[in-house]
Order: sequence, then C-alpha cells, then structure tokens
Amino acid sequence: MDDSIDKKWLSYDEQLGLLSQRGMLIEDPMYASKVLSCVSYYRLSGYFRYWQKDPDYGDDTFIEGTSFNRIFRLYQAEANLANICKSLLATCELVLRTRFAHYYGEHVAPTRSFAYGRGFTTLPTGQRETVEERILSDLDRSKDLFVDHYRQDVKQGNLYKPEAYDRMPIWVAVEALTFGTLSRMIEASGDSGVLDAIAESLNTTRRLLPSQVRSFVYLRNRTSHYGRLWNISVPDAPFIQPKTKRIIREDCRSFKERSIYEILVALHDLGKRAGICEDVLGIYIEPLLNKQPLLAYGICTPKKYGQVPREVLLGEE
Repeated sequence: MDDSIDKKWLSYDEQLGLLSQRGMLIEDPMYASKVLSCVSYYRLSGYFRYWQKDPDYGDDTFIEGTSFNRIFRLYQAEANLANICKSLLATCELVLRTRFAHYYGEHVAPTRSFAYGRGFTTLPTGQRETVEERILSDLDRSKDLFVDHYRQDVKQGNLYKPEAYDRMPIWVAVEALTFGTLSRMIEASGDSGVLDAIAESLNTTRRLLPSQVRSFVYLRNRTSHYGRLWNISVPDAPFIQPKTKRIIREDCRSFKERSIYEILVALHDLGKRAGICEDVLGIYIEPLLNKQPLLAYGICTPKKYGQVPREVLLGEE
C-alpha cells in the first residue's frame, strides 16, 4: 500500500514539533527552523533514521539523547568533505582526460576512430552498451559550440552517424564526454596499448587504474548530486594493493571494504603515484575526519540502520 497518500504538508515549526514529539532534542528552535528552510526535512531524514529506534517497522521515535544540532553538524562536516572530494576529483579527471586523448591519438588515431569504436576491444565491466554507443550519445546531446564546430550534419533519423564526427580530434571529443564515458573508454582500451600507456604515465598499473577510475566516477556522481556519503557502502570497490592498504591502516586509520574511505585511499594512491598530490589523505581528508569522529566512523565503517553503536551516535566516546 502506498503510504504517500497519508502524507501531510507541515510548516517548518510543525516539522520541528514532529521531531520533538518523537524524542529529538531541539536546542534552538529558531536556528533549527532556519536549517529546515535551507536543507529539507526529507534530505536530513536519511541521517535521522540512524537515531530512530526501529524505522523499518514503524517506530520513528528517537533514542534518548538524540540532538538536532549534533546531526546537523554531521551534515555540515559531510558537506565540507564532499567539497574537498569534488576539488580533488576535478584535478584527477582533467589529468585522465588529457592522458587518454594524448595516448589514444598516438596509439590509435587522432580522428576518424573513436566514433567507430576503434581501439576499444574490451567491453567495460558490467556494461552492455558499447563504448562507441556511449560516446555518440554524449556527443549527440552536447550543445557546446566547439562540438558544433566539428560536427557535420550526417544523420540517420534524428541521430548523428559516426561519420558526423570524422573531423573531430580525440582531444576535442574528450572535453564533451562524461566522466563515466571516459572511464569506460579507459577500461576498454586494454588491447590497443592506450591503457598501458596511460597507466605507465601515471606510475600505476593497468590492473589498478580501471577499477580506481570507476570508483572516482561513483564518488563524483554522489558529490555532484549531493548524495549522502556517510554510512554508504560502495557497490564497486576500487582495487588497491594490499601493501598500500596496510600502510594506510598503520599511518592513518582502519577502514572497511567498500567504504567511501576506500575510494579516498585509491585517490590518495593514484595522486601519490602520478605526482598529482603527494598526500591526499594527510593534507585534505584526515584533518576533517579527526575533527568529526562521527563523520569518520560512517565514512570508514558503513553500517545499516540500528547497527551504529549508541556511543558513536550520541558522542559518548
């Protein structure tokens, strides 16, 4: 049965009243009302659920000691982490675009190639759509003037044919492609020599690079769409050498497989290998996590509702 038919519109004060009725401490109602006018109740409810007794079975009351301010401070700290991730990932993405275009042009061809799937001899992990289909889809949707400059009006129905992009060099095309498409191109270029050349230029390996880039795409998409990072289990974990994991656990902190922190370790690993950033974790990530243990717990040790220890939720460390 669809329970949405019983949903009622509530003012900000009424939303706070509902939270208070369920046992949440509202330290400053005026401040909390302002928060809800900027960050919706629904968005914050994804965090609230971890403090509720049994939301899956209809018990939305909060455990004793639940604080609105503590949960919102977690949200703010996570937003800071997301902004840091977006900046680091942007640098990494630009390097990957540049290196791919450079080595694809060298090993395959600068033009009359990528739109036909030349050089892509491996279907990326878990994908049914060919790489060239994804490339054409991205280019067809593009409204950028530089794409229009190189695109010829050669169509089949409403879609451009591969020949429409014969004049476009690969280093132009990559600027119009999504990070997800670029990731697929990198992974699918293993037999053409492109993947090996990119990996070598970044001082990494063809085994490490594709899975790490896939995880970067996942993290970029979550941060770009303001998705929650706290207590999220990553569906496709990056490959990281056991030695690297051991060093990070000794020098920084422990973390679980498929945690968001594992992606940050991969970003740290690639950044250090490639000379992009010598210490991603030490310079950017650890200072924030050290200030916010609650954030660190969910980033490194994702748990389901009801599984986060009470002392972690309430700050009774």
